[in-house]
Amino acid sequence: MEIIAVVSSLASGITQYMGAQQQAKAQRQAADSAIAMGKYNAQIDVNNMVAEQGDLKYIEAANSLKKNQILQKTTFERDDLEKKQRRELATARVGMGLEGTFDDVFRSAEIQGYNNLARFDFEAAQQTSQLSSEIADSGRQLGYSYQRGQANRDLTLRTAANNATQFRNQAKQTQLAGTANLFGSLGQTYTMGKDLKVFN
Repeated sequence: MEIIAVVSSLASGITQYMGAQQQAKAQRQAADSAIAMGKYNAQIDVNNMVAEQGDLKYIEAANSLKKNQILQKTTFERDDLEKKQRRELATARVGMGLEGTFDDVFRSAEIQGYNNLARFDFEAAQQTSQLSSEIADSGRQLGYSYQRGQANRDLTLRTAANNATQFRNQAKQTQLAGTANLFGSLGQTYTMGKDLKVFN
């Protein structure tokens, strides 16, 4: 009976030690998994950044195209407006003949023509100015997107490394506790065996 108690105590200590070793192994595997998951999530952060930048570049290109189309259209329209005003001025000059009020009327028509051109230029500039602002904003957002994506990736990798370190520390503590339990069990087994005179 005494031998059964001694063997049972010894077996309990060995079982605790083996369990602690298995638990420590699982914690080390959890550390490796944390690193792998961190790398995977960091790649997702980078992919999201690339997708966001692709969207921003598309918007920037679309705005540039629209701006160029407006500039081309307004150039043609301005040329047409200028030709129309020259024709009207020429017609006014021919129609006036040699009358005395010619200079005043002609000058008034000429000023009106310049005012029309200025108004046209201002409206065209307003349209393209808004698009220029949007294009510049897209460029700014591209930079922020890159910085944010890199920061997210770095944070994800650091978090994974910290989690892995915690799992590794837990594994060391579990191993140490298992070893301490084994030695404690051996000491208890020896003391029990000595008291029961199993070990003479």
